[in-house]
Amino acid sequence: MHLLYVDESGNPDGAEDKYFVLGGVAVFEREVYWINEQVNTIAEKYFPNTEIEFHAQAIASHRDEPWHSCPTEQRNAIIDELCNTISSRHVVLFGIALEKAITNDPVGRAFEEICNRCDLFLRRLHARGDTQRALIIFDESRYEASLQTLLAEYRSLGTRYGGTFKNFADVPFFANSKATRLLQLADLVAYAVFRRYERGDTRLLDKIIAKFDTEDGVIHGLVHLTRTGGTCTCPACLTRRPPRIY
Repeated sequence: MHLLYVDESGNPDGAEDKYFVLGGVAVFEREVYWINEQVNTIAEKYFPNTEIEFHAQAIASHRDEPWHSCPTEQRNAIIDELCNTISSRHVVLFGIALEKAITNDPVGRAFEEICNRCDLFLRRLHARGDTQRALIIFDESRYEASLQTLLAEYRSLGTRYGGTFKNFADVPFFANSKATRLLQLADLVAYAVFRRYERGDTRLLDKIIAKFDTEDGVIHGLVHLTRTGGTCTCPACLTRRPPRIY
């Protein structure tokens, strides 16, 4: 069983953001304990005997405590160590960067795409003799009922891709991000993707890009849904574009 932890970045409704992003960390069930422990070690190193929750946006903006009093060097070191945790563990990343202008339902469209990408990953595992199912775990949100309904429809009625998703064990479950470090890492993935596409800031994404689901040089796990995909030079678009013949 793979657990896919998913969080969002960007406002799907407001006009202040051009993009809405879903970021996901897929991990084999036996890895969950060890990743939680590794992130707990980071928390204890910098905030001993204190309950601390890592949210990338809060760390970066440092408007509120404890980040407001945290030196820049320390905040950067924490982000680096969280990225190193992702890079050093057996995880597979997914990220959907959706330009909101292309749809009237950013949440539903991005959710369908991240389900599709995870399903494709599991189908490739099955073809290699490693049959797995996945369970999606979201950070708590107002979309709980609608996303559970959507995945149930995808599993029974199919999607825009012409088939049904057969590799999900159940409807998505929702948890408080304080309860699991994996949701906090999913938050970091979503924030890294959002910064890349909304702000043109590649620094965070560059640290974890190698962990996105990839096969034969094509980054399947990172998807850029935009009106200008034919000219985009981001890693997701470039690896899917047929090579030019001169």
